[in-house]
Amino acid sequence: MVIDKDVAITVKNFLLNYAEVHGLPSPVRNVNRVTQSIIFLPAEMSYKSVHRDFLAGLEEDNTLRALKYDAFRKLWHQLTPYIQIMSPRTDLCDTCQHLRNDLQFKARKEEEAQDLLKRYKEHLAKAKLERNYYNKNTKLAEEHRKLINQKYPIAIAKNKIPYRSVDAAAHYSYD
Repeated sequence: MVIDKDVAITVKNFLLNYAEVHGLPSPVRNVNRVTQSIIFLPAEMSYKSVHRDFLAGLEEDNTLRALKYDAFRKLWHQLTPYIQIMSPRTDLCDTCQHLRNDLQFKARKEEEAQDLLKRYKEHLAKAKLERNYYNKNTKLAEEHRKLINQKYPIAIAKNKIPYRSVDAAAHYSYD
């Protein structure tokens, strides 16, 4: 099966934007991997749900609406293998896991289920704010690093950067 280059670019851009909005950084750093770090989509998502979101975002007369699920998934794995869906057992957040389990196994009455669902949605909204804050600061640090590289290219190439203060942001992640 041959897929048009424009289709591949459109799918890749969609997945990158989708991961930007919904993705979580990998909780574990893979030291043996020099490539792109893994971005996890939340466990409640699936390849099919992302494909449905892709199709829903297209206009009615768009020819990409004919893109089948298998072709979409194949493009996903070829173009953005670092965007993955988190399995429920690797979920980063204990609160999400507890609320999900309580919804599934402990909620006996409708009121209990509604209360748990409300708390779960509130927690997800807070987590999204935190994720946006994290992503914003990571991008800011990347931009500042690029500016520093532009400002001191010769010193950086020789690994000899003279001591000086630089007005820039740095981002640290403790794993």
